[in-house]
Amino acid sequence: MAIAPAVRTPAPPAIQDHRGGIFRQMWRSRTSYTLLLVFFVPFVIFQMIPIVISAGLSMTNYNGSPTQAPEWVGTSNFTQLLSLEFRMIPRQVDEASVEIMFQCGRRKYTATVAQAQIAEGETCAPSYENPKNVLTDGYSEWKVLYTDDYNKLIIGAIDPRFWTAIYNTSIFVMFSVVARLVGGLFLALVLQGQSATNMILRTLFFLPSVTAGVAVTVVWGWIFRGQSYGLVNSMRLQMGATEVIPFLNDANWTMPILVFMAIWGGIGYNMILYLAGLQSIPAELYEAATVDGASTRDKFWHITLPLLRPTTVFLTITGIIGSFQVFDAVYILFAQAAQGMGGVLDSALTIVGYLYERGFRLFQLGYASSIALVLFGIIMVLTLINLRVGRSNEAY
Repeated sequence: MAIAPAVRTPAPPAIQDHRGGIFRQMWRSRTSYTLLLVFFVPFVIFQMIPIVISAGLSMTNYNGSPTQAPEWVGTSNFTQLLSLEFRMIPRQVDEASVEIMFQCGRRKYTATVAQAQIAEGETCAPSYENPKNVLTDGYSEWKVLYTDDYNKLIIGAIDPRFWTAIYNTSIFVMFSVVARLVGGLFLALVLQGQSATNMILRTLFFLPSVTAGVAVTVVWGWIFRGQSYGLVNSMRLQMGATEVIPFLNDANWTMPILVFMAIWGGIGYNMILYLAGLQSIPAELYEAATVDGASTRDKFWHITLPLLRPTTVFLTITGIIGSFQVFDAVYILFAQAAQGMGGVLDSALTIVGYLYERGFRLFQLGYASSIALVLFGIIMVLTLINLRVGRSNEAY
């Protein structure tokens, strides 16, 4: 009878000792980690440590004096910054006649008297109760949402100038980022052909992106000067105009000028990146679409735009970050001593400009640090939203 051979059981794997494994790997890659220190050490010293210190200062009342220690105030700076309330303000009523009141010039009249004043050509407007009598103590009127014949809905804030800065900056970001994206893509589509003329035009459109921002702002400031020697007003006077337009001292012109300068200075950069994205799209896709009978419009919407989505997401994120931090143009053009950083009626007040005013003009460094953290939070949230939307679109 044959005897079956014995089955040899494999020996159990040797137990490996992982103690010190991470440090061993770091030692083996010591050259790479040493090279990383060239970036990491300055990043920690000049970026991370100041952020941590700023976060600590945001919880204090500190004016930068070496003889006065920071006073701990907790979250009161953020409460003062972010507090809002909505209140309905009623019409003023005359106690004797119980008639609603109107403001005619500097005087207030009942409805009956106001009708007579209006018939004589005087301008009258509805008169409402003083918002200070309705808002909570410490709050001031920031913005009117709507009005009717009997009430008006207002927003009150402890720091209305901060919310004005948020509003102005949001308007600037929305228009400048969208316009640069659309304009950059349009220029890239028009100038994507490899010709000498297109090369020259690409260079001309890209030059403002690499020019010093301060120098560009000074030049544009001279162009929009309200005096007769400002370029725009000088040309208008030569063409027969009789009055100069105070562009930099008119609240209606402030934001359009800032947006125009941002578009002019950034559209070339977007164009270059979109050109790189267009050149990375395989030509075979367009050829196949042509064979299938797709029109130029179909190719743009179903091939070009989807494949340029990573470029668009990148430009959107960097554009939002840069636009929220706009400062040099506001400081050079509108930061006059009598009007503060915001120019006329705070029409040019931005978040970074308001931070600078609080921190380096009023020396409220703790309050300025809280503004910086709020700005950091806004940018981080918008960046995460853009990344999330970009990933969702790619998955789709």
